[in-house]
Amino acid sequence: SRVPIIVSELVLANESLRRGVVVILANEDKSVMEEDLRDQVPDFLTTRIVCRRGHTDLPADLHLVNVGGAKSIIVVHENDAKVVKTLLAVRSIDTAFENAHLVVQMNSESTQASIRALFGSRVVTVNSDHIAAELTAQACRQRGLSTVFRELLDFDSDEVYFSRFPEVTGRTFAEAQLAFEDSAIMGRLTQDGVVELNPASGTILLEQDELIGITSDDSTFLCGSFRTVPALPPVPSVSQAAGPTRILVVGWSVLGPRVLAELDEFLSPETVIEIIADPDQVEVEQIESSISVNNVQIEVAPFRGGPEEVTAYAARRHFDEVIVLGYRERLSSDDADARTLLTLMAFNQLVDNHELGDVRLVAELLESRHTPLAVATGADDFIVSVELTSLLIAQLSERQELDLVFRD
Repeated sequence: SRVPIIVSELVLANESLRRGVVVILANEDKSVMEEDLRDQVPDFLTTRIVCRRGHTDLPADLHLVNVGGAKSIIVVHENDAKVVKTLLAVRSIDTAFENAHLVVQMNSESTQASIRALFGSRVVTVNSDHIAAELTAQACRQRGLSTVFRELLDFDSDEVYFSRFPEVTGRTFAEAQLAFEDSAIMGRLTQDGVVELNPASGTILLEQDELIGITSDDSTFLCGSFRTVPALPPVPSVSQAAGPTRILVVGWSVLGPRVLAELDEFLSPETVIEIIADPDQVEVEQIESSISVNNVQIEVAPFRGGPEEVTAYAARRHFDEVIVLGYRERLSSDDADARTLLTLMAFNQLVDNHELGDVRLVAELLESRHTPLAVATGADDFIVSVELTSLLIAQLSERQELDLVFRD
């Protein structure tokens, strides 16, 4: 399910190249792969797509697609064991991964840690659930953040670029920021491979530093004239508004404990997170033991009923935010998303009819094709883990240092 999204992004990334090639190796009929890609990627532009049938963990099959000549290699599979064997097969051809860096999608955090430790920096790992959990938690802090992340991760419009500018050597970071008319300078990559986002304004830039900027294209990433950095008046301290005091989590999945762990890092001890879960879809008695938090208070409420009954039950007490998670373990992605969309619609009607104030709605979707439907329900933010992971994988295949930027 990730491959068409990745290919569509690589096609955009290759638009300025005359002979970009994307080769796909999978144990699937060649004609089926080609038909799926034609259906889901409307235009290959300047990129040639080559599909080959074979086993990704067999060196002989990897030779068929010239793995040794690749600029980058992406490994996506639902089975971590298959990913590990594929890495070993690639390593048998290119021992030190000198010709290409690898981007691999992992499900298990322990396996991910082992790969990072054993295969070195040329292998970048991406964990879909971890990304979705972090972005869901971030979306709870600021309305619209999921749209910002999606904008930065795709190859359409603005994205993150790296470049070295000799003219900024010896200048401060603040001077460099003011010298770019069509780009936003957000940090630097040092000679030692360290990414520093938003360093102190007086940081002196060195000759080997690369600037990290957000711009529409590498052709617009241009340094202009320098100007005097104005002296800024002191800013009076402003008391921060209190964070949300009550958050509802409706539904549950393996994503739940990760989302709550992320939220726990920046919420106050006065915050109560109530989890409303259907006993027919999840083992409710095991939910609390799966959660590890230090600050927030957790309440678990088993409740059976349709979306309108769940929202009526939830409204018995005031709440500030709602996070809707799909029952992905026991329902198909279609059924889980349908339930999520109806729940969002019910909460949106509740907010409209009862004037509950500024209640934020954040949801996890399993299928990217359901995104337009989520917009229609009135959700503030929706996290599509497959889509965001695919976009991130495509970005990392172009420049592996982006891994350090996005982790920060």
